[in-house]
Amino acid sequence: MEELRKHQVSLRGASAREISRDALLEKVSLEREHRNYARKAASASIYIQKVWRSYNETRKVAIKFQDEWESLVKNPAEFMTGELISCSVLRPFIFFITCLSIRPQKILARELKCMQSCFGIILESINSTDSKKNICSLIVDTAEQRRTYQMQKLISLCSFILSECDTSPAGSRDIVVLTSLGLRLVVVLTDLKSWKIVNDDNIKEADAAVKNLVSFMGNCRSGLYASLRRYISRLDVCFSPKGKSIVQTDDKFLISASAVTIAIRPFSLTTYNMVDCSKFEVHSAAEQYCLYLLTIPWLTQRLPAVLLPALKHKSTLSPCLQLLLVMTDFKR
Repeated sequence: MEELRKHQVSLRGASAREISRDALLEKVSLEREHRNYARKAASASIYIQKVWRSYNETRKVAIKFQDEWESLVKNPAEFMTGELISCSVLRPFIFFITCLSIRPQKILARELKCMQSCFGIILESINSTDSKKNICSLIVDTAEQRRTYQMQKLISLCSFILSECDTSPAGSRDIVVLTSLGLRLVVVLTDLKSWKIVNDDNIKEADAAVKNLVSFMGNCRSGLYASLRRYISRLDVCFSPKGKSIVQTDDKFLISASAVTIAIRPFSLTTYNMVDCSKFEVHSAAEQYCLYLLTIPWLTQRLPAVLLPALKHKSTLSPCLQLLLVMTDFKR
């Protein structure tokens, strides 16, 4: 008995003599782990509550902005100037659409109507010959990055809408109409000939602004090529040459044609050069074209035959092939 007591160490007084040293150390270690876990759980709980409160408050502000925005655009007539469109229409629109549609990755009926109204206002402004009413004049006349940023956000928004578009009978007709309108906006924004306020005095600035938007379109940040892949992958596969020769005149063909147009537009900015390819994001566009489009199963059977020559054109495939050659040499 005396020999057994020699191997017991009391760290808590006489009442703890029955606990061995190893058992006590294990108990203390376990209690420490429990305290650390409780501290981490409390910290995580506080962080989750902070994120949720931030999300909830941001959503409330976004809904408030949406209510005010809908009241504003009910009468978009004569008072609409390019400056007012940029500040009072686009700024709140981009904020609440980002919070309510882009981040949750869903398009609800109310947000869909807001997008249609906004795209219509911007298209009407771009088609105006009055420089005060044309929003493109703000991009040309000022070096302010906010103007270009707004157009880039619109391009990203239209790419997101394209990814949600389903032209099959099971798809939403409203989304199809919205997609057609959104792609029309992107085509007009990235086409210098569609800018009605361009003249001999500002053609250089306008050309630089258009190239800036097209270069952003070829950048992965726009999400364009990933959205194109998702859209084209939903199209029906048609193996019959006779069936593919029929020219479609509905929104499905219009969306496909617009999608192909904006997909190859970054390649038309400059002749592909491996030394200078970063200037207009041709390298990024070629990389994404190979990754997202050329790897679509049955790509040529999903698109109308009349659109295939544009996808196979030398100016489009040459940068892609050069990129693949460079990557092959690099791996060696």
